[in-house]
Amino acid sequence: MRMRKKWIILTPQYCLRSFFIFIRMKIILLCIALIIAPCLAQEPVAPVDSAAYYQKLYEYNLEKYRTDDFVKDVMFWTFIGGSVASMFFLGYAMGNGVSGSKMTTLETIGLITPLTIMTVGGLGYITFEIATLVRRSKYEKYYQKWENSKNSSNSMQVGIAPLLNPLDGRYGAVLAFSF
Repeated sequence: MRMRKKWIILTPQYCLRSFFIFIRMKIILLCIALIIAPCLAQEPVAPVDSAAYYQKLYEYNLEKYRTDDFVKDVMFWTFIGGSVASMFFLGYAMGNGVSGSKMTTLETIGLITPLTIMTVGGLGYITFEIATLVRRSKYEKYYQKWENSKNSSNSMQVGIAPLLNPLDGRYGAVLAFSF
C-alpha cells in the first residue's frame, strides 16, 4: 500500500490568520511590558561610586593578604621544626641501627611523624607563598584603581522609561544615562 503525500497550500486566509496571531502575541507582550515597566522605572537607582567599590575590594584583598602571609609564616616554621625534629630522630635511629638492634614501632613512628610534619609544612608554605603573591598583586591593583577613582568623580545614574506611540504603532523603552 502506497502512502500519498499531503500538500499544504498556503492560502491567503492561512497567511493572514498566522499574521494576526503574531500581531496579537506582540500586543499581549507589549501590554505585559507596559504593566511591568512602571514598577521597574520607579525604583530608585543609586549612583555608582567606584571609589567606594574599589576601596572595599582593596580592604578585602589586603585582609586576605595578611591572613595568607601569616599562614605562610606558620607553615615555614612548621617546616623548619619538622626538619630539626627529623634530623634529631634520624640521628637517634641511626645510632640504634649501628648497635645492631632493630627499630621499634615507637621509634619508627617517631621518625615518620616529623617527616610528615615537614612535608605538610613545606607544601603548605609553597601553596601559601603562591596565594600571597596572587593576593598581593590583586590588592595593589585595586589600590591603584581606588586612587584613580578617588581623583576623578565617576558617578553614573541609569533611568528607564517606557515609550508608547499608538498613532505610529511604535513602542519601546528609553534608556538614559547621567554621568
